[in-house]
Amino acid sequence: MIPVADGHTHTNPVRGLGAAAIAERFKAVGGWFMAIVALSPWHYGIEFNGFESYASTVDILLRECKAASEAGISVACLAGFHPADVDRLIDKYRMKPLDVLELGFKVVEYEAKLCSEGQIDGIGEVGRQHYKTFPTRAIISQMILERALELAKDYGCIVHMHLEQEGDTTIGLVDIPAKRIGLPNDVKRKIVFHHSKPGTAVKAYRRGYIATVPGTPHLLMRVLGRVEPVFILESDHIDDPSRPGAVVYPWVMAETIQKLYGKREVGEDYLYRINVDLVEKLYGVKYEY
Repeated sequence: MIPVADGHTHTNPVRGLGAAAIAERFKAVGGWFMAIVALSPWHYGIEFNGFESYASTVDILLRECKAASEAGISVACLAGFHPADVDRLIDKYRMKPLDVLELGFKVVEYEAKLCSEGQIDGIGEVGRQHYKTFPTRAIISQMILERALELAKDYGCIVHMHLEQEGDTTIGLVDIPAKRIGLPNDVKRKIVFHHSKPGTAVKAYRRGYIATVPGTPHLLMRVLGRVEPVFILESDHIDDPSRPGAVVYPWVMAETIQKLYGKREVGEDYLYRINVDLVEKLYGVKYEY
């Protein structure tokens, strides 16, 4: 079997399968690595009470990463402040916009500290809403993203960005503040355009970044072996029984890759490049051959 990496996924031990069960099923079909990204507090049933709610999600994340590791999967752990949280905190919890901004800064600064201590590997997700929202909220999300980029420069954190899908424009709207902040090339390569289209992923790589592309069976059959291998695959599985299989189960992604490899539709070198080489460089992990 070809080793398969999942460059961005979620696990939910409260409402879903949880990391241990997911890791076991993923490993059985060649999975070796998972980047586990924390969900927002309410996904775990945590009653919102400000900063402490986000600190609690990190606690859950660390337990989930440990469970996946004990199941035999190499892991990276990331926690962020999702742009959709900006809207929810204002709409549902009646927070003032500037208070949301202050909270977002506090959360990503806390996560950067954990990153500097080696407790987690990066900040994510942060970014911009990919749906219509109020201008003020979009600005708040952008400011939190830029703060995360500053922290990446200071502490060497990986950053997973949730963004709109506008190709060159999306890349440029990250590249402009990245240049202003002065991100060095080695840090730029740790800035991840999450859930990217294949064409955007290639363009991002050429601008010095990296991207993850959803590993749905349809997309894998259309992309693998045909698009330059400069991206990492992701399941973006949300582990929510109310949305089964969204975006794709990690093991289904791996099974599809194994089938394509078995039929010799995709070469071994190509698959190693996206599932091992790029993953090792980004996360500092090592695949044990």
